[in-house]
Amino acid sequence: MPYAIDMTATAEEVYKKLARLSKAAEAAGDYASAHCTTFHMVRDAITRIIPTDPLNKSYALRGDLANIFRLRKGRLRICWIASSEMRRVCILFISENLRKEGDANDPYEVFKSLLDSGLFDGMIRRYGVRIPTKGRQRP
Repeated sequence: MPYAIDMTATAEEVYKKLARLSKAAEAAGDYASAHCTTFHMVRDAITRIIPTDPLNKSYALRGDLANIFRLRKGRLRICWIASSEMRRVCILFISENLRKEGDANDPYEVFKSLLDSGLFDGMIRRYGVRIPTKGRQRP
């Protein structure tokens, strides 16, 4: 039985933006557009891949991001937390930028900044997930 999926407002905003861009490309007859490909990859990950095995250790992050999972779709990243007791997954972050290590817009750096800001603290508490506090700024 797949896990139910929730999304933070941040992740939902990116998902909707990707859907809009894909729909516009399809309306223009450009079904091979990168926008279509990207949206279909993200939608497949959120509706099929992540809900079937969200706690798979191959998706687990380490260090300061322990207990958070991520899926790589090309150079995009999707990060989530999950509760086996609730059988729910919360998509915290969908990267809008392609991964380029060392870049200021690297998805992991953007995600860490959002995590450090406390933006996801309520959802993390709701799911009962423990996130290391090393380096995290507390509001």
